[in-house]
Amino acid sequence: MTRHLIIFVCAGFILNACVQAPVFKGEDYAYISSSYPIVRVNGEDVEPAYSYDLMAGENTLVIVFHTYLKDYVCTFTWTAKPGVVYEVTDQDHRYPLTLYVWEPTNSYWASRLDPVEPSQCVQNDK
Repeated sequence: MTRHLIIFVCAGFILNACVQAPVFKGEDYAYISSSYPIVRVNGEDVEPAYSYDLMAGENTLVIVFHTYLKDYVCTFTWTAKPGVVYEVTDQDHRYPLTLYVWEPTNSYWASRLDPVEPSQCVQNDK
């Protein structure tokens, strides 16, 4: 009985670990996910969220990167293409956050392509 339970739990972890591309809101939309909260989209304050459907075209996002000592408020401006998934995460680049095109490689992995640095990152002391 215990062995079957362990196999069942392991199978669940493996299936949940599969890379799945998000569903787009429409054919003229892109999708963005972020490791940190998105607080402003195209000049409008939004309820902090970690993913967002964007109209294709010129977009500006403000994302807050929290650390123990400071908050970094980073602004990204780029042209989003329809049907493309974007991801913002910290990757030890020159700035605290970087925007990438997120592309599934296979069912277990995804690639981060075409890095875009923020147009601005402002430090705020806590």
